[in-house]
Parts: sequence; structure tokens; C-alpha cells
Amino acid sequence: MKRFTVLIAIAAVLAIGAGPWVWNTFISPRPQLELDPLKYAEDSSWSALPVEETAPVWVDGWGVDVFLVSEDSALKGTTQSELQKRELRGRRQAQSLKDHLGLVGEVYAPLYRDNATHDDLTRAFESYLRRDNRGRALVIAHDRPLPESILARLEQDSSLRERFGGFLSISDTKDGIPPLAVSGEPASVDEPLPYCSDRLNDAASCQIVVPAHKKKGLWILTSEGTPGGDLIASFPTWLDENVGKMAEPLGDFEEVEIVDIRRPGETDDERDGEEN
Repeated sequence: MKRFTVLIAIAAVLAIGAGPWVWNTFISPRPQLELDPLKYAEDSSWSALPVEETAPVWVDGWGVDVFLVSEDSALKGTTQSELQKRELRGRRQAQSLKDHLGLVGEVYAPLYRDNATHDDLTRAFESYLRRDNRGRALVIAHDRPLPESILARLEQDSSLRERFGGFLSISDTKDGIPPLAVSGEPASVDEPLPYCSDRLNDAASCQIVVPAHKKKGLWILTSEGTPGGDLIASFPTWLDENVGKMAEPLGDFEEVEIVDIRRPGETDDERDGEEN
């Protein structure tokens, strides 16, 4: 009887202690914090960036960039403390993957708001293309579906598609390979994909599975050598042999005012008289 009484008391204490957690988690969860849009011209809005500015293709030839879309870089939280932990986790995951993906090229991994994924990732990708790409080759790594806007950008821009090396899909295969699009079906090897180059469609390797496993909640790539294998490792050589490099932009034109040339001592009245 005493043991039963003790168990009842322990259960009551646990119930009292767990009461706020049950209330905040299931009955009346706290609202997510409203976050301001990220500014992708600022380094703080990225969970991984190159240490130094990369060289344009017209300076050092073909360089490869990796645009990384990581599930852990999604920012959300009901408190500032929870938000900070989430951001720290995203940065740790991106830096860990950067160590492996660095064998492919320079890594760009944006942070983004969990409740504005499509908008933020679209803006981050366009910011990268406008400010950082400068004719360089591109590979996209991801462990979650991508916004359709990124696929549409590849489909509509033939120059970008030509120097696109494929999708590196990070997966432990237990839960399946992450689909490319948010609302898309798994890619079919029987049909060419409009957002992939002929090289990738011919090799049926537009979406390349990169084996990985979770360690302490973070992805660790398990394959040795270059992620994506020979198709990715040989990409720069293929570009040299098959794709023309982008020329350096001329820059903006400046309007120059044309000034009349006059003889020494000539006045406006004298000039007008000669014209008449």
C-alpha cells in the first residue's frame, strides 16, 4: 500500500512538472516568432560562404560553386533562445557539409525563414547568381525539396543550365531520396528534365544520390572521394572542352556631355551671327 501511495505521489509530481510543457506543446502552443526577411547581401544571412571572394570565370577559368539547401538552415522558434539554438544548428550543419562538399567547389548555404521557405530561398538563389556566380559552374546540394522557382530559373536560362552540374541529393535512403521540387514527383530516368543539361540527361544522372548518415543529429557524408563521383569530378574538364566561357561584362555606359569648341575670344553673339 505504501509503495502504491509513493507511486501516486511521484506521478502527481511529474504531472505537475510536465503540466506547462503539455500545455505549451499540445493544448495552447506558443506562436512562432515573426522574423524579418533576411538580407542576402549580408554575410550574416548565410550559414556557409567561401572564405575569400571567388574569381570570375573570365579570370581564372572554370570554377565550381555549390548552392546548398539544408533543412537545418530553416529558422523558427517560439522564443529567442529557441531561435538562436536553431540558427546555431543550421550553421554547424552547413559548416560540416562544407568540409565534404568543398571537394566539389565553393559552398553557399543560405539561412531562411521556415514559414517563408519559397520566398527566401528564391531570393537567396537570385542574390547568389547576381552577386557571386559571375559565369562560374554550379551544382545544387540539398536534403529537402527545392522551390519550383529554382528549377524554373535553370529551365529558362540556357547559359546557366549549360554550366549546371546536377543535384547532389543528400540521403540515408531509409526515408527515400528527397524530391527535387516541393510538390514534384521523383525524377523519371526515361524523360529528359527541362532544367538539366543534355550531358546530365544523357547520363540519366541529373539527380545524384549522396549517401549520408546522421551523427548527433547532423548529416555526415559517408562516401569517399568527390561527392557525386566521377560525373562531378570530371565536370570542370568537360566544361573546358564543351562550353564557352562568359566574357567579362563591359559595365554601365556613362553619358558624356558634348562641349562646343570655340576659337579664343569668341563670344556667343559672334557665334550666333556666323550661324545666321
